[in-house]
Amino acid sequence: MDGYQHEISLIKKILTENSKGMTVTDISRKIKINRNSVAKYLDIMRISGQVEMITFGPAKVFFPSRRVPILNMLNYTSDYILVFDANLRITMANDSFLNFMKIPRNEILGQTINDTILKVFKDHTELLVGIKEALEGKKLTQEIEFQNNKEHFFFKVRIVPTTFEDGRHGGTIVIKNNTYHKIAENALRESEENFRNLLKKINKK
Repeated sequence: MDGYQHEISLIKKILTENSKGMTVTDISRKIKINRNSVAKYLDIMRISGQVEMITFGPAKVFFPSRRVPILNMLNYTSDYILVFDANLRITMANDSFLNFMKIPRNEILGQTINDTILKVFKDHTELLVGIKEALEGKKLTQEIEFQNNKEHFFFKVRIVPTTFEDGRHGGTIVIKNNTYHKIAENALRESEENFRNLLKKINKK
């Protein structure tokens, strides 16, 4: 979406100025951008919760969103969150996820899990199982170790079934970064072990 920010800003502005709503054709004529491009931008804006659509007969009329986009709320959490549909296409990713993966939002929305995320987590086939089970209504919670270049991470991954507003099914991946907690836990365990060994040496004297 970042690469289309200028066009999306134009569409938001024109919709705000037309409270009765506008069709794709109306918007296309007003901002002088071809209809197919406008339709694509509106799809992105719907996914991210920036516009709402109401169908009147054959016409689809768009309005500025009257609700707080869920993506805005998800951006307040440090967890990495990704939402996908029944075709395994990514419909939403929060800022924490994108920043960690170093992927622009416009390069991941609409792409499949297989072509993006599973290439990064290619050594963790249990995630693919969890993704498929989420589409069958099952939940998965899994702790994984993840190596990214020279960095080592400990993640707690939850994959849960999700139902969209239009009734379609999908899933949500929630990744909690437990790295610092695990490092502290391991350091404490090592410290306790060293202390016990020291006591054993003292008692032997």
